[in-house]
Amino acid sequence: DNAGITVGAEIVALAGVPIADWIGANVPVTSPFSTDHVRRLQQQIYAVRFPVGMDVEVTFISDGREVTTTLTADFEFESYDFANASAATDGYELPVEFELLDNGFVVARVWSFFDNDLLTIQLWERMIAAVKNNDARGLIIDMRVNGGGSGFLADQMAAYFFDEELVLGGTARYDDSTGTFFLDTNRLQKFYPPPEELRYDGSVAVLVGANCASACEFFAYDMSLEGRAIIVGETPTAGMGGGITDFAMPDDLFVRFTVGRAVDADGNIHIEGIGVVPDIVVPVTEESVLDGADTVLNAAIEALGG
Repeated sequence: DNAGITVGAEIVALAGVPIADWIGANVPVTSPFSTDHVRRLQQQIYAVRFPVGMDVEVTFISDGREVTTTLTADFEFESYDFANASAATDGYELPVEFELLDNGFVVARVWSFFDNDLLTIQLWERMIAAVKNNDARGLIIDMRVNGGGSGFLADQMAAYFFDEELVLGGTARYDDSTGTFFLDTNRLQKFYPPPEELRYDGSVAVLVGANCASACEFFAYDMSLEGRAIIVGETPTAGMGGGITDFAMPDDLFVRFTVGRAVDADGNIHIEGIGVVPDIVVPVTEESVLDGADTVLNAAIEALGG
């Protein structure tokens, strides 16, 4: 503020380097990434972070004038948390929360698949019962801030929107003896629909983004099958579809890395390096950012006929 960089100002250079080049050369500490869109978002986040106390030359345009000033890096995490969507949670959330909008649609937010399985399913069934009993116009499931968890739980929660068992895919594992990946077709993942009174057959939209990862992506993928839901987002999901394992190391350390290649029912890689791509891609524009409206939610409402 003191330097005249107000909301809506355009930063055109950092340290004398054009902003696009500066961002493109940035190597975030959160590297590596499964997809280019996640890499680019993280590059943007880290491009404006410097060692505390460092002086940085910033060139920006405000009110039609180009200005160059020097700022000193300070210690703060508010902007970092906001950019990474951490600001959306405070740690007191239930695994499933839902609300009725004034327009008659229900928005359900699934914060993770890490929580207690029984509690998560009880809340899930309570939400579906409320949607059905009150004749909601449709259901919007917000998965934009969901870091994953139990893939089995994610699959079975998606089953509440289908009437028949469905083969979802499996995990191919590398075989040293053959030098190829082997998929055991006897261990393919399926989901099993609950009793009919617990199923929901109304209109559904699923909101996704780069912070929807791992099990969250499997849920979103499941809901895309047979056109069951409209997938809406600014970007695809994170593209982290591989199975992981923790390996015990000396001194109570653990190393975690991917050990399985997740594939669809036909054996094709469907999430890793790709993500679940929205049916409706909502553009990020200067106007939408400055307006502060939830354009993804609004696009889903419109797609459902709201």
